[in-house]
Amino acid sequence: MKLALITLLLVGMINAENASADCPPVVADGKIHGILPVVNQKVAYADVVDCGSVAQVELFRRARLWASQSLRSSGETFTVSDKETGDLVGKAVQVVTLPRTETSAGGVYSFRYTFVIECANRKYRAMITHVEIENGDARPVPVEVYCQKNDKDLRTIYSELDKQLKVVLASLQDEVKNYKAF
Repeated sequence: MKLALITLLLVGMINAENASADCPPVVADGKIHGILPVVNQKVAYADVVDCGSVAQVELFRRARLWASQSLRSSGETFTVSDKETGDLVGKAVQVVTLPRTETSAGGVYSFRYTFVIECANRKYRAMITHVEIENGDARPVPVEVYCQKNDKDLRTIYSELDKQLKVVLASLQDEVKNYKAF
């Protein structure tokens, strides 16, 4: 009896492992599905911007101001804010809404990510990493392993997410580098 239970358990574990292997992420030209940039097998965006003669403290102040104005929900926070090192680190949420069409069920997809801003030497570096899709009541799933039955929908979701994350980085650049003093 014990042998039968152990055998069933092992078969179940093998099947569960194979089920997750049925949907590996497709990485082409260093991008998942040719859309989301991958660095060290993780989705990551990085933007280094030279801000001319602006001091580190001023860059940090501008980045912190942008962060405080850009937060949209209680799930978005910047937990590290250190003006000595010029570092801001936080969690943010990006919502992708796709309309329903004849070929797509559409839907609302919520992504969480880590946002890091480092200010030093008249430059700042903004990084978006640890991108996860919120999966209802279950734990968030990293986009690197997220699977969906319809590959076309997944590409559409990732295209919109990519576009929105690039808009976030552009907004940061506009508010920090091109800051309009009053």
